[in-house]
Amino acid sequence: MKSLRQKDDFYPTPPEATKALLAVEQFDSHVWEPAAGNGAICKVLIDSDYMPIASDLNDYGYGCDTGIDFLMTTERPCDSLVTNPPYRLADQFILHAINLGMRKHAWLVRLPFLEGSKRYDMLFKHHPPRWVWVFSKRLTIWRGDEEATGSGTTAYCWLVWENQNTMPPKVGWL
Repeated sequence: MKSLRQKDDFYPTPPEATKALLAVEQFDSHVWEPAAGNGAICKVLIDSDYMPIASDLNDYGYGCDTGIDFLMTTERPCDSLVTNPPYRLADQFILHAINLGMRKHAWLVRLPFLEGSKRYDMLFKHHPPRWVWVFSKRLTIWRGDEEATGSGTTAYCWLVWENQNTMPPKVGWL
């Protein structure tokens, strides 16, 4: 019997999620995707004339640099980042990007990620995102080892940080 969660939280990003982000946000020409998986985000970035720098801890067949643990990296290869992080490590990933000095970074997370006093105290209180882009239609995101079927039942959003932001977050809809 399969476990309910994929071991390393490999849940490929639907193309429409990345396209929606790129319709409202611009990034530097080089964009780091540190949880590249099967290249779902990178393929949309390439189609939108960005040059992704793809890495992942695991090899999911995309051809990116593998064996790269984002949380252990000490240097950033560029100033922009777009990813769908492993859910259980999302706050650690975001804090690591902030500590690396990423100029602009976007994270696909579940909308309830915004809740919780512990996360607020650890992350949002000191490092508020610049934008919260909420999907008006729910996304369908499935385990990477299963075929996507049905329709989405979970609310998602893109959280976008800009280095040195001191403004309160703005909310928009995709």
